[in-house]
Amino acid sequence: MLQPYRRRKAIRRGISVRCQAILLEPFRHVGTRLVDLSHQGALLDCDVALVEGDELVLSFELGAQVIDAIAEVRNVTWDLRRAGLSFTEMDWDSRVALFVGLAGVPPKVPVIRPAIDYASTIRRIALA
Repeated sequence: MLQPYRRRKAIRRGISVRCQAILLEPFRHVGTRLVDLSHQGALLDCDVALVEGDELVLSFELGAQVIDAIAEVRNVTWDLRRAGLSFTEMDWDSRVALFVGLAGVPPKVPVIRPAIDYASTIRRIALA
């Protein structure tokens, strides 16, 4: 089955969290704010340009818990100011704290319009 656009595996939560993001190679600070968060990844406001595949050490507080993770940059916005991260390593306590901390936080309102379903549009035109 063809899908007109890539669907997300996890619901992004509309939560802004202060963090410490450190690039592993070379070891340097790259950001201090997560713009949104899910149990599989986050969107990071970057102080420096990142590229896909970069590995980061990420530490942030959610509620009373400190969550530590290793994340990989999966995509970068066109202006290089934000990077989509995927959590690759996280200990069990941090993962549980993340699930508990995100419970009850509403999903982020989408900014991008949904993709047009061209097949159904053609069907409607043909039936008209």
